Amino acid sequence: MSIEIRRTAAGKPYYFVRVKSGRRLVASKAFDVKRDAEVWERTQKHLVETGRSVPPPRTFTLGKLVTQFKMARAGGNPHSIDTDVNNLNALPAHLLERPLASINASDIRAHLLDQLRAGKKPSTVARAKTTLSALFTFAATEDLLHQPHPVRSMARIPELSAPALRPVSPHSIPTPRIVASALTELRGRRSDIADVFEFLSLTGLRWGELRALRTNAMSDVPLPQLIVERSHSDGYEEKEPKSWRGTRLIPLSPRAVAIFREHARGKPPEAYLFTNRRDEQLSVGVVRKFPLGFHRHALRHYAASTWLRLGTPVNEVAEYLGDDPRTVLAVYAHVLGDDQRRAHLRRLTASENQPFEHRRAPRSPGDRLPGLGN
Repeated sequence: MSIEIRRTAAGKPYYFVRVKSGRRLVASKAFDVKRDAEVWERTQKHLVETGRSVPPPRTFTLGKLVTQFKMARAGGNPHSIDTDVNNLNALPAHLLERPLASINASDIRAHLLDQLRAGKKPSTVARAKTTLSALFTFAATEDLLHQPHPVRSMARIPELSAPALRPVSPHSIPTPRIVASALTELRGRRSDIADVFEFLSLTGLRWGELRALRTNAMSDVPLPQLIVERSHSDGYEEKEPKSWRGTRLIPLSPRAVAIFREHARGKPPEAYLFTNRRDEQLSVGVVRKFPLGFHRHALRHYAASTWLRLGTPVNEVAEYLGDDPRTVLAVYAHVLGDDQRRAHLRRLTASENQPFEHRRAPRSPGDRLPGLGN
């Protein structure tokens, strides 16, 4: 390896660097500034000797890595970007100011545990862990990470190791009586918003899917069906549904058809089905002014559990929800077992209603059977 001073045809000096491995020329480059030539030569020498680039300087902090990561992800999915930004903004200043080379698994684990202690849900902290894993994977790809991956080498946090799909709690699904009562009360104040919530309870739509519905989203042949092909969350561009299947069809009950036709009446094709009082696309800010006493998303659980209790096969329910059948099995396991539990309860009740002296005790292995002698 050598740095040679040369001159251009105009007589201007420059520095020419040659890097060799044994007798073989590996790389060469010209520089106007000697210091730049020396830095490049040192980097190439380290690469030849170790097979890796030179670690970033101590002045390269975790904060600088975060900035580079955000810039690299700028063109991605808006929802994912917002999630990543929120998770990265939660990193404490003392970590962001430290050199990247000094960040290890214990630092990241301590940060995630602090998030749990602060009251964040395990699912939220698990998403933060995913973001941080992507951050350090990006650093490794850019050859900036020269220590063990801080997330992959981190000791397990039990709260974050629970199954990704948890059964929905029975308390999270409102009963038909609660739903009917909430809708009746709301209909006296805003019948249009009550229709929105009722339509959600009948179709199991996600909020963004309902918001994107147009007046031509219903097919009458061969049967009344809702065509779900777009989703439009507030503050984001309209896109295809979250469903892995893409466009899907949902059979509509007579009441759902009536609501659809009522809101489509007098509107041109491609107009939004559900609108505010100014005929503008409905926003989440409007419906939030009319709480039901339970989460809006619970209406999706209500629809799914209703279909399952009616005997609709799991794969059909999954198709109508736009979910994988395995997700439906995992999330609504307790609903699928309702019939068995009811039968068990009937047996228990019948047993308790029978007088004790009339109950037949089960035979023990030592009991003699009639007709077999001693």
